[in-house]
Amino acid sequence: MEGAEVAEFADMGAAAGNAGTTMARIAYERLEEMIILGQLEPRTRLSEHMLSQALSLGRTPIREALQKLRENHLMEIRARSGVFVTEVNFRDQFLVMEVRWPLECMVARRAARMATPQDREAFAEIARSMRAVAEAGDKVGLMKVDREFKDLSLRVVRNKYLAAALTPIHANARRFYFSHLKTTNVPIGRAHAVAIEAISRGDEAGAVAATELFLADMEAFMKNALADAVSHS
Repeated sequence: MEGAEVAEFADMGAAAGNAGTTMARIAYERLEEMIILGQLEPRTRLSEHMLSQALSLGRTPIREALQKLRENHLMEIRARSGVFVTEVNFRDQFLVMEVRWPLECMVARRAARMATPQDREAFAEIARSMRAVAEAGDKVGLMKVDREFKDLSLRVVRNKYLAAALTPIHANARRFYFSHLKTTNVPIGRAHAVAIEAISRGDEAGAVAATELFLADMEAFMKNALADAVSHS
């Protein structure tokens, strides 16, 4: 095989790999959204075949998505029993917040410092979108913007260990918040946008301070959700 043919073959392999990754990502995002919106409920037995048909996606991306959902503690895969959505546990959410607080502040600081001009433009656009969907009461739109911000910030900080630690935390926090949210919480959306705007400006101290305020709002939201659940039990 000539050099040009080798390069072409490698490009084809890379394209195929990227396509597979993209389909798995689509499968993950759609399944996560279905879990958050209550379309896939805990204790309901699922299967790769069932989900593949429901999403009109192949079994391979579904399988990869299920493995990632399991790693993020949103799905449980039981041998010879099937696939099940995990239960939401209030105690776990406070444990998540305990770990999340210092890691999110670290990401905010590093993202503000390490973002390229192109990244900063992207953060500014995400902040504008965050404000718009929050003000409009667009719960699904806010969920998608939140995921976009988390993905970009973890890419920008370029620390695979930090990303590995925060990815399941983000997934669980997103599930808890949006599953207990009726439309959108405008003050929390604004607080989040302020933190993102500080990152877009390269303001490290401002990004950390705004992130702490956002997390304090999130913790208050969790406590209110717990109190509401107890009052209705």
